[in-house]
Amino acid sequence: MRVLQALQKGNLCIPDLAEKSDVTRQTAYRAVAPLDEAGLVRERNDCFTLTCSGSRILEAYLQLDDEVTVDSLARLTRSPHQQWLLRVLKEEAMRKCTLLDRARDEGGPSRTTIHRIISRLQEDGYVNHQSATYELSESGELLQESFEHLHEIAAGAIENRSFVRWLPAELDSLPLEALENFELIHNTPDQPHNVLNAFVSGAGIDLEAFRGMGAIRSPALDQAYRPVVNHTPSVTVVFTDEVLFQFHGDHRFVDYAAQFDYSAYLKDGLIRQDARLLFVPGPIPLHLAIYDDSRVIMAPAPSTGVTEAESTALESSDSCIIEWALNLFSAHLEDARPPIRVFQEHAATLIGDKNGQERLLRSSTPQKMAR
Repeated sequence: MRVLQALQKGNLCIPDLAEKSDVTRQTAYRAVAPLDEAGLVRERNDCFTLTCSGSRILEAYLQLDDEVTVDSLARLTRSPHQQWLLRVLKEEAMRKCTLLDRARDEGGPSRTTIHRIISRLQEDGYVNHQSATYELSESGELLQESFEHLHEIAAGAIENRSFVRWLPAELDSLPLEALENFELIHNTPDQPHNVLNAFVSGAGIDLEAFRGMGAIRSPALDQAYRPVVNHTPSVTVVFTDEVLFQFHGDHRFVDYAAQFDYSAYLKDGLIRQDARLLFVPGPIPLHLAIYDDSRVIMAPAPSTGVTEAESTALESSDSCIIEWALNLFSAHLEDARPPIRVFQEHAATLIGDKNGQERLLRSSTPQKMAR
């Protein structure tokens, strides 16, 4: 947790990570290795960075109730027998003989182990003993619930690490514990375009509404989504500025944009009525396609450092994931501009750079030569 907290403030190499975490470099290496394996951190440019799942687990950890001590949580994490005992006592209060019978039936801990664990939990105030019956105290319930919550998030992060390990920490609102009705689509050496094909095939359905976000231009995507843009009643797509310049480097796109109303396209991003193409400075973390607000496909964008060989897409109809994707799309939509604004800003930047270079040259010219 100290490693995750250190990385919350920025990317760090091992020596800096050790210093910030107040451990030796060897300990920092040992600590970061399982975090990297689980996808909670990721190495990039010889530094480690916090991923969305690492940030999500850290957030849940920092929100633990003060009555749940770190030592108690660590002991519970390391002891499957203690986990079993707390889970059973959460269901109902039990006499020790009933606990022993259930442990025998379920392959749980031995009589000696149960006695030892209960004694320790009583000392710590997590288990009460009344009328020959053992039950969880309020603190015990908090401990058990906190562990289950952290475990649920961690399990989702690890199970889906091929996808979430590429997402930056600022996407930590992704509901990892609610991932249901989803499929992970992987690129493989034999099928290096599986992720691209998932987006292409997603366009081949009749839609009432489409929301999209992307950081690349692909001829296959252009062709697949042209019918969506032409015929879907409501379409809004957000691209990066870089994609806009790629569009306008292709006369076929310019001709296509001019078929409806080129001035409306430039001024408002309207490629046709109720179909808009808007642009953000970038970078953006995800390629996103939301179909009728009921199905979503998303994959890490190049800005995350993902390679084509390692790219993985997530396809889901889970309402929690769809709501999250819509919120992410809306957040980027707030910063999106129509083409004319992008061109104006780009021109202003070029003029500013030119003026700045001229001022720099004048200031570096000897006074006599200037006169």
